[in-house]
Amino acid sequence: MIKKWDVAPAPNEKNPGRHKLLIKGEMKDIFLIVKNLGSLCSRPEKTSGEFDFVIYLSKLEMDTMKKLKAVAAELSAPAAAEAEPFGDEPAPFDAPTPKLKTEPAPAPAMPQGMNVPSISTRTKREETPPPAAAQPPAQPAALSPNVSARSKTKWSMELPLIPTYSFQTLISGSHNRFAHAAAMAVVENPGVIYNPLLLFGTPGTGKTHFVNAISYGLSASIGQNNIFVTDGIKLSKGIEVACKEGGMARIEELFSKVKVLIIDDVHLLMVSETNKKYLSKWLNDFVAQNKQIVVTSVFPPKSLSGLEDAVGFQFTQGWMVDLKMPNPQAYKSIMAQLLQGLDVKLSDEEITSIFAAGMMQFGDAARTLEDMKKLEKFLVNAMNSVSHSQLLDMLLGFSETAVAGALTEEDVRQASSWQPTQKDTWFKWGIFYPKGMRREADFALYSLHERAKELKLNTEWSQVFVEEYNSDELYGVPFKVGSYASEKNVNGVIVLGPQPTSALGAQEAEFRHIAFKILDSFLIKGAWLPLEKLKSKAAYAKILMDLV
Repeated sequence: MIKKWDVAPAPNEKNPGRHKLLIKGEMKDIFLIVKNLGSLCSRPEKTSGEFDFVIYLSKLEMDTMKKLKAVAAELSAPAAAEAEPFGDEPAPFDAPTPKLKTEPAPAPAMPQGMNVPSISTRTKREETPPPAAAQPPAQPAALSPNVSARSKTKWSMELPLIPTYSFQTLISGSHNRFAHAAAMAVVENPGVIYNPLLLFGTPGTGKTHFVNAISYGLSASIGQNNIFVTDGIKLSKGIEVACKEGGMARIEELFSKVKVLIIDDVHLLMVSETNKKYLSKWLNDFVAQNKQIVVTSVFPPKSLSGLEDAVGFQFTQGWMVDLKMPNPQAYKSIMAQLLQGLDVKLSDEEITSIFAAGMMQFGDAARTLEDMKKLEKFLVNAMNSVSHSQLLDMLLGFSETAVAGALTEEDVRQASSWQPTQKDTWFKWGIFYPKGMRREADFALYSLHERAKELKLNTEWSQVFVEEYNSDELYGVPFKVGSYASEKNVNGVIVLGPQPTSALGAQEAEFRHIAFKILDSFLIKGAWLPLEKLKSKAAYAKILMDLV
């Protein structure tokens, strides 16, 4: 039940029209709000004071207000007298995570090898048939903590939890059964047996889902205030920022009190001389004091030895569990649950041909479906009736022919004759391209502009930079992408994929995954354009939906 809510402007450098929705209620209520407002919402974050949660809205329109009032009325009917409608004079607000001007990221302590399979999936688990996605389990009251003691810096160190990622929305199978058993043991007896617990698997196998599920499970017994959830980038960079700003005393006090430390994507820790001593001390102290540590990694344990040496802690000293790809039957069950939660209507044959035949990673599938819902809203007036399958074709191009091939002289001429807008627009984008492929980058920008016109999106953006990267440099490029984009203060980044014959080309899936993770930590949207799709209209439609 929602006891109280309010909306106020929350502008930041990237989005002057951003608002914050403040809610006093339980996590189960948040799920319905996020489901109704869709892509406008950020992930819910815990807050202090008279409200329990804050959700950031990328924009506030009449349609959004109607939906919000309707769902708020539904969830707060018994306490309608307490509800606070939109005020005439919004309260002043300083954005909690203003744009961080960073220096180039310190060299990451990356694993020695990147030989990880590029095709993987995001799993979900349930011992009994999964419940309808619109009816998530009620989360315990401990999920609405007072977090005034949390350290506040310009860089948010905590990873916001995802309401739909719980044990009740996971689907079990041979691919994740051991991981589920270990996770449940941690929830029941934190710090006793499986400490640290390392969950590893290729991108999309459900590691982040387990991180959230474990956190929700533990909150029932020890309270969310005693759990600190972060990821490799947020933690290591947060320490750097706190050291510069004189905020380490508060962070050290916080870590002395919490009982569980959960680090998603631990392989993305950026170990430096500044943060190394803190990372090493906290991790070793946690194990020595029987405080629970849970970490996830894309890389297998043997590839983490370099990181272990750099940070002075053995992530592999406890229990290690491998997450694998689900079998086809489990895959389709998970996919059906995902479609139901997003209210997407596809036939069984369409599910098979679009997703299951190629075993698309669940993270990519979810992102594609969210893009499809955006595109549906954009085209609501332009096209009378378009099926969800047709919309997906517009994004994935599975009916396209002859999209490959080198650029022709005509392609180059058309691209060179176009110049991006010089207006100071809200959309500020940049593009990274492989060294020596500036013509391809210019063609991509021109094609993106033309596709926007064809779809009548009327979206203008400022092209802030066109920057090259070295596709034969195996380590460090994703971190440079994130830091450079942050310094340039852009909303979104397009990455033109590496040449297949380059060092990064052989590891394109991992390069893409890490780059997107880093951009996300900098609050920057990312879009990927594979070289083989340089002439694909669908690829440009998807880029537009990824970035808007």
